[in-house]
Amino acid sequence: MARLRSGVRGSRVLHLLGDVAVALATFYLAFQLRLQVSLPFTQSRLPGDRLELFATDWVLAVLSLLPLLYLFGFYDLPRPRAWPEIARGLTTVVTIQGLVLAGVYFLGNREFPRSVLVLFVALELPSLVLWRWAIGKLQRIEQRRVAIIGTGSAARELAETLDSHRYHGLVVAGFVPAPDQEEHDMGPPPGPLLGTVDDVPRLLAAGEIDDVILVTGRREWRSRLLDQLAGIRPAASSVLLLPGPFDSLIGRMRYRWVHDLPVIEVMGESEWHQRLPWKRSLDLIVGVPAAILALPMMGIVALLVRATSPGPVLYRQVRIGRDRQPFTLLKFRTMQEGAEGDGDEVLAQPGDPRLTPVGAFLRRYRLDELPQLVHVLSGTMSLVGPRPERPGFVARYLQDIPGYAERFSLPPGLTGLAQINGEYHSSAQNKLRYDLAYLANRSLWLDLSILVRTLKIVLTSRGT
Repeated sequence: MARLRSGVRGSRVLHLLGDVAVALATFYLAFQLRLQVSLPFTQSRLPGDRLELFATDWVLAVLSLLPLLYLFGFYDLPRPRAWPEIARGLTTVVTIQGLVLAGVYFLGNREFPRSVLVLFVALELPSLVLWRWAIGKLQRIEQRRVAIIGTGSAARELAETLDSHRYHGLVVAGFVPAPDQEEHDMGPPPGPLLGTVDDVPRLLAAGEIDDVILVTGRREWRSRLLDQLAGIRPAASSVLLLPGPFDSLIGRMRYRWVHDLPVIEVMGESEWHQRLPWKRSLDLIVGVPAAILALPMMGIVALLVRATSPGPVLYRQVRIGRDRQPFTLLKFRTMQEGAEGDGDEVLAQPGDPRLTPVGAFLRRYRLDELPQLVHVLSGTMSLVGPRPERPGFVARYLQDIPGYAERFSLPPGLTGLAQINGEYHSSAQNKLRYDLAYLANRSLWLDLSILVRTLKIVLTSRGT
């Protein structure tokens, strides 16, 4: 895992340096072509005309590109992307970059040849595509074999996730039953069994597995396993933990002392109340401009909904918020009227036949959630927090998922850790891990990071 992480960091740095080189080289080439070649869309230079580049031009060429590449996901963890998707993304990035540069030069009242910008865009796009193709051919992610300790539902979900997302570099070699695992949760092993927990040190030492992921278990045997691995396991190996509710809450450990005994504070309600003012301030500082800027878009979306299907423009749905209090959530309607006429609460599925002609598009780009900015301004919701669920689902999850009630100590949010890291159809248990991790690690900087990453996901229409 250490090598995998360093490889990802090195990949990002390499992509970044290559993008900077492409931007600078094509910008210079566009300028030189403008000086040397007479083009149909350029004006002939008069004698004495002098065109030159300044340091600010070079900086603008780079700074107008890198943030857009980040927002459109080109510096994310390596993942398989079809070349048409890469080409479309880069086309959008370079087009926006050209518009940004044109606006900067216009507003800055700087005389700069439009033909240079046109040439720059025309040269940079194929150069970036070629660079991404070349680096994709050269780079290969090292595959690491992992043993999953646990054979229950959480272990199966983890194995399926790793199998369908090979770009993480982790391949499941097999499973090891946890010593204290309940029989009713074991079920048939989802893959080959590698032995018992006592065999794990030997498997690591022999190189049959590279890493271990603990999915379940009491602390007694986990501590014993760590003792057995100390000084024996290879230096490059890692022991990972898929956290349960308790483990998620101690993601950031807060210590208190009882005489000379350290104790860990798992739940700290007082701290949350102390931090609430800055969170409300952030909601208003970001939410008010966002609501104003979103008004024209909301008008367009309302017209599309009205024109493409009968029924109300807005859809009202009861959700459960902070302290388990119900409230009526507003969304643009994306399904046919009466989609849940029988009263059952049903999650939307990929290709759901109940979607309206524009419903899938609105959901893909989260445009259906724009009216929820009203809830943010009123204080019913926050910009960042757990997504509010429907009453029927909440009642079921409270009964089936340990620790689920703790998420209601937070205001529900437009976005959150589960939304930027998971998928729409992730299990409730997996979303809870993210919600509790956010509860344990909440901070202003984490909220800002989640908002920026949400913008990136919306622009690239990922996570749907």
